[in-house]
Amino acid sequence: LFYVTGVFCQSAIDSAQNDHANIVHAMLANKEAHIEKISSLFSQLGAEKTGMITYAMFEEGMNTPAICEYFETLGLDVWDAWSFFKLLDMDRGGAVEIGEFFKGCLR
Repeated sequence: LFYVTGVFCQSAIDSAQNDHANIVHAMLANKEAHIEKISSLFSQLGAEKTGMITYAMFEEGMNTPAICEYFETLGLDVWDAWSFFKLLDMDRGGAVEIGEFFKGCLR
């Protein structure tokens, strides 16, 4: 019984890792298209002038269905906006640029 449970759990872990790897591969293969989508997302969040979003802008945007749907299409479940924003803000500058956003989504 323990062996069967162990095999099942390992299979589930392997499947989850493969799903993430497939998403990352697809994002890298279509990098330009994703950068365009991220640029559009940044515009929706009000970053068209600076090219950067702050946590306040990100948190406000997380309350809109279109932005939540975008993350779902990437296979990202953003339930904790603060933690996700910190993950994206790789240089810890308090704002996220488009390149940082793209790289952060690959993590």
